[in-house]
Amino acid sequence: MEQLITLFIIRRNKLNEQGLCPLQCRLTYLGERKPFSTGLFVNPKNWDNKNQKSKPPNDDNNFINTELSLIKRKINQAFLLLQVKEEPFDVNDIYNQYAGKTLAKEYKLIEYYQIYLERLKKLIGIEIKQQTWDKFNYIKEDVSEFIKHYYKKSDVKLKDLDFNFISELEYYYKTELKHKQVTINDRNCSCLPLTPHTSSRQETLQRVL
Repeated sequence: MEQLITLFIIRRNKLNEQGLCPLQCRLTYLGERKPFSTGLFVNPKNWDNKNQKSKPPNDDNNFINTELSLIKRKINQAFLLLQVKEEPFDVNDIYNQYAGKTLAKEYKLIEYYQIYLERLKKLIGIEIKQQTWDKFNYIKEDVSEFIKHYYKKSDVKLKDLDFNFISELEYYYKTELKHKQVTINDRNCSCLPLTPHTSSRQETLQRVL
């Protein structure tokens, strides 16, 4: 299981008039980083980066170390809560959970397309033919393989789709699947129903799916 790395870093280039540096927390998970301010300041001469604490023991340093300990404990609790849910999450979700922000459901492309296919399947013989459903399913499989090929992951978030995705997908169709342009055009005319996450990307989704 991928580990969450929590690291406290002093910003030496942000020294204030009192000679103190701001302390920043940096979360690293699944290769992605999320830095944020702790609201604490420390004398750079007192900061022990290896042990992640301020020295020597005195009222100011003890206060800082206690606060850092509380921040790390709260982050670990947020991480554990997301793990218990058994749903995919990233480093931003961990931070949002820690900060008490409401986590909106963020669908991924293949995940949402599968939901669409399941709804569409119930319309076979009513509004669509089996061949139509099969076509949509083939497109989903092609896009899924493209994501694995290009992004080296099983899925991508809908909110992260951009026109580079379309360009690379079309290139993949031509070079890897050996599709002719007429086939590519036909496939790119298919579209997914929009969600609140994708309403601003209507043209993108219509071309992708």
